[in-house]
Amino acid sequence: MNENIARVLVEWQENWTPELIERDFDPSLIPEKPRKVITFAGCRRTGKTYLMFQLINELSKRTPREEIFYITFEDERLEKKTETLTELIPTIEELFGKKERLYLFLDEVQNVPGWDSWVRRIHDSREDVRLFLSGSSSKLSSREIPTSLRGRALTFEVFPLSFPEFLRFKNFEVPERAEFSGRKSELLNLLREYLIYGGFPEVVLAEDRRIKGMIIRDYFNTIIALDVVERYKVRNPEELRAFIRLLLNSEYFSLSRAERTMRSLGYSVSKATLANYLRYLNECYFAFPVEVFSPKVKLRIQHPKKIYFVDTAFLTFLSVKFSDNIGRLMENAVFIELLRRGKDVNYALGENWEVDFVLPEEETLIQVSYDISNPETRERELKALKKAKRTFGWKNARLITWDVEKRIDGIEVVPLWRFLLDYRDGRSL
Repeated sequence: MNENIARVLVEWQENWTPELIERDFDPSLIPEKPRKVITFAGCRRTGKTYLMFQLINELSKRTPREEIFYITFEDERLEKKTETLTELIPTIEELFGKKERLYLFLDEVQNVPGWDSWVRRIHDSREDVRLFLSGSSSKLSSREIPTSLRGRALTFEVFPLSFPEFLRFKNFEVPERAEFSGRKSELLNLLREYLIYGGFPEVVLAEDRRIKGMIIRDYFNTIIALDVVERYKVRNPEELRAFIRLLLNSEYFSLSRAERTMRSLGYSVSKATLANYLRYLNECYFAFPVEVFSPKVKLRIQHPKKIYFVDTAFLTFLSVKFSDNIGRLMENAVFIELLRRGKDVNYALGENWEVDFVLPEEETLIQVSYDISNPETRERELKALKKAKRTFGWKNARLITWDVEKRIDGIEVVPLWRFLLDYRDGRSL
């Protein structure tokens, strides 16, 4: 028996799950048949662990608690080696006896070398074991799940709180339409708070705004130290941090321009290294590069990418250029919401026009603008959408604003709060 594993398992059975505010997740999405390895992937501190706890509580309503076990491989008592996984089930059975079924929830499992081979062996050889995995890396996502698990795993990507979840954490119940006008100002104030301070659960629950900033900076330092520098053996952390500062204060990114800027700052860095840094940040769900929409692969690769971040709070507290730019925060929030809804996202660029988001599968265009009260601004944003519609031959176009709702020249103008809340009711874009 592995004594360290035994201590962790006994503590789990004694303490069980903490109190939690439920996220918007439907357990019926997890099929009984065919039996799948369930993975939760996402940035650190987005709530993957608490989502697992939520599923554990739901599962315990119909399954004996003695069949359910949770372990985090960030526990310093557990050695990060394959043998720890190998000894897990034998230790459970020696301590608690052999069960009819076992439900194993393994948090940050990607920290263990060879985890995927063990998962495949257990999944293929033990019909009585269901595996639920989480990790702060896209190595557990459907995009990059190891080949050995292809066809065996079902992945759910976890992001910071959606706006409806944020409102639930704030004990704000969205009123019916007839009663809406009386609470609209309160809703808009909460929306502004959501954009500025983001949707990390711990940050949302913190009351002091100074504490919110401290938490975000701590998250940033932890993500960079553990999920990038340590995991990828980055030899020059200060160079990486300078690159991240560059990303946070740039709307577009190109390797050539970034290399020139970094060299002007005194860093002797190659484009290959910068490309690796960006890949690392994407793999840990911190930053997301978005390509221009084009049927020409060469153009998509060569053209500058737009950069978005997993949470708007990083822009608020870590950037200079966008710290007071509510329009930039709105655009980032829309992007993350599109990812949350499972959309493939690009941006569009033409002669003297640009559209923020292109959804090719739905032939939909989305533009984001904080304030269109100025006629020139309104005309510029609408003109870009109209030109893109003609260029692509698409009909669906939306202009998302702070609080304007109307239809102009066949283009739907919607407030950001309505766009973010529509998902709550299961409505499409």
